[in-house]
Amino acid sequence: MKIVIDGHMDLVMPEEDESLGELLVELKEWMIKENKRVIVRVRLEGKIISEKNKKVVLLRKATEFGILELFTVNLLQWAIDSLKEIEDKLPRIALGMERVSFLIQKGNYQDAFSLLDKSIEVWDRINEALRYVERLFALDYSQIFPERKGISGEMEKVKDLLGEANRAMEQNDLLGLADILEYELAPRINEERMAVDKITKLITQQMN
Repeated sequence: MKIVIDGHMDLVMPEEDESLGELLVELKEWMIKENKRVIVRVRLEGKIISEKNKKVVLLRKATEFGILELFTVNLLQWAIDSLKEIEDKLPRIALGMERVSFLIQKGNYQDAFSLLDKSIEVWDRINEALRYVERLFALDYSQIFPERKGISGEMEKVKDLLGEANRAMEQNDLLGLADILEYELAPRINEERMAVDKITKLITQQMN
């Protein structure tokens, strides 16, 4: 297998029984540790691995393939860009929650539930990205935000509220759901923008 990183052939050679997934994990860790770079795109045999086939493909032996191309970006820039994207998405999620509440009160349940599902999916991705940043930079959110018991704790509170919203929806408690979305979830999500801004400044200081 040939491994090309940012257009340059690399000397990394997979072991005979190593799966493609195992190889990619090793390469990601190596890029971060040794080069301070993050892999943002992977092409196998000239094509992006589809989500549909990803699980099966990653289990196959790496030596079964001819060429693996990796595209990377600077770790700090990736983190700042990711946090900026999160900061931009948070108010949109909050507005989405308010919109869901409005749709429920108007009796437009189908659109309300569809929008709620989309908002929860986005929130899950945000939470995952923040935890990844925490792990990459060895951040201790409980030390950064002692007054709030750490950002992870705050994220769990939002997750708990989303759980309450789901239960209210399952129990057909539409007024209760609307109240949770408008008066509890939306304000709390907006507060997270300040936390994300603080993390961005901390990471910038840490890398400089």
